[in-house]
Amino acid sequence: MNQLALAIAACWLLLGPALAAAQVSVHFRANAVVTGPRIVLADIAVIHPTGDATEALGQLPVASAPAPGKSKELSVVTVINSLRNRPETADVDWQGSQTIVVERGGLTLTPERMQEMIVAYLRENSAMLPKAEIRLTSVRTPEAMTLPPGALSWKITPSRPGIVGSTSFTIALFVDGRPAGTCTVRGRLEMVAEVLTAATTLHKGDLVTEENVVPQRQDIGGVDGPLLVREEILGKQVARTVPPGTILRSEHIVLPPVIKGGELVKIFARKGPLELSTSGLAKTDGRMGETIPVKNIGSNKMIHCRVNGPGVVFVEF
Repeated sequence: MNQLALAIAACWLLLGPALAAAQVSVHFRANAVVTGPRIVLADIAVIHPTGDATEALGQLPVASAPAPGKSKELSVVTVINSLRNRPETADVDWQGSQTIVVERGGLTLTPERMQEMIVAYLRENSAMLPKAEIRLTSVRTPEAMTLPPGALSWKITPSRPGIVGSTSFTIALFVDGRPAGTCTVRGRLEMVAEVLTAATTLHKGDLVTEENVVPQRQDIGGVDGPLLVREEILGKQVARTVPPGTILRSEHIVLPPVIKGGELVKIFARKGPLELSTSGLAKTDGRMGETIPVKNIGSNKMIHCRVNGPGVVFVEF
């Protein structure tokens, strides 16, 4: 062998392995986990050697990702065929598994976590609730949900605006500030508090006294507008007949009339800047702010006037 041939052979022995190592190899994994909505080559394969060129190769998209918490199987042949015409894949040495199972990670929202959210919501909104022992019972939650990965936040809406009496709570979920779904937690909202109840049968028109109402501890979870403070309703009037033991609600109590039917009243009439007064006869009882028929004694005409106070009504022409 001449000197030139020997030199070439020596160079090949020295440089050949380095040249071979410089070829890009893509070794497919059998399993991979992704977090985003698409799968790129670097998610499912190990690429050598490292560098800018191989990094660009690794960012080539190969398929859409499964839904959060789900998986899908990719065929390596299909992946390679989808990349054949990309200049980045020229002379790539494809190796590894023939199929890849790709799983998409995510946040798992368990039924227990959903219930914790509702309990925290009730605690945070305690200021707008009666002073009571509050608990959610007979709870029914959806199955666990898998959400996209990210920062989880939520907004809770009770089935009733004032929370009291609500039988369900809808949780709107957000991941990184973007809507990610909703779920509904159902249950019975128990609220045990001291409320006012009828001590005896209260008839329409009766005045509330300390003797005919009594405080009792009861569950008011399904009661709208329960009355809690006796001093606030003493002297007021019962709007309709209430059986004994009934929890008194705001709709049961009204202010007593400040004008009685048949009572002589003062009518104040206004027309623009001009204001006149005359006497009239109230035809019905009237409470503050109500409009009642009044007979003008001077003209004998019937007019409708607004009750402004005891013995005083107002009309505007």
